[in-house]
Amino acid sequence: MTGGSLLVVPLAGMPEVRPGDDLARLLLEAVGAAGLELAEGDVLAVTSKVVAKAEGRLVPLPEDAAGRERVRRETVAAETARVVARRGRLVIAETRHGLVGANALVDASNAGGERLVLLPADPDASAARLRRAVR
Repeated sequence: MTGGSLLVVPLAGMPEVRPGDDLARLLLEAVGAAGLELAEGDVLAVTSKVVAKAEGRLVPLPEDAAGRERVRRETVAAETARVVARRGRLVIAETRHGLVGANALVDASNAGGERLVLLPADPDASAARLRRAVR
């Protein structure tokens, strides 16, 4: 086994990703802007949230509080394969992907407060598409 090193570089300057954005292009531009170049064996880690946003896996939220709560509950229920536990509004749930997390990993943070972000429909296919596009 040969020695190696690990360099972790956060990519500054990534724009807010929107449905339909060419995520591979945005990532490669950010890599270039950081003065870097990807090489064979490099790992480019991308959050499921940014992939989901590019794929349009968003649920708009109504303006009224009651409507927002109803849509949140319905969306979490739709993304839930199995409820593991409940604590007030919080649902610990297994998704159809087999992941377990708070509110079936339905997320409203960094989504502008106007929508919910779901997981990619098929994370493996999403990763394969992104890998091909980056190559």
